[in-house]
Amino acid sequence: MSLSLAFIQELDDEALKILAVKLAPMLGLQAPGPATEDSWMDTARAAAYLGITKSALNNRTAAREVPFEQDGPGCKCWFKRSQLDAWREGTWKR
Repeated sequence: MSLSLAFIQELDDEALKILAVKLAPMLGLQAPGPATEDSWMDTARAAAYLGITKSALNNRTAAREVPFEQDGPGCKCWFKRSQLDAWREGTWKR
């Protein structure tokens, strides 16, 4: 195992969050916000938050299985963190 991999495996959650914030701009990503922040997310970020692929999220959106909003048919989908949490917990009502 490489030294860098061993180092990363030893980081606690707080250190990993700090590392993610520092790496996000280098990877062309938006830095993750606090877990309690009830922010709007695009499809890519919502899929990452849920731990599924964008394709899987698009399929669930098309089937109206997951909560989302959009300005009109064919427009970009937006997902609210609190609604995704409720959906994941099975407490979201359509």
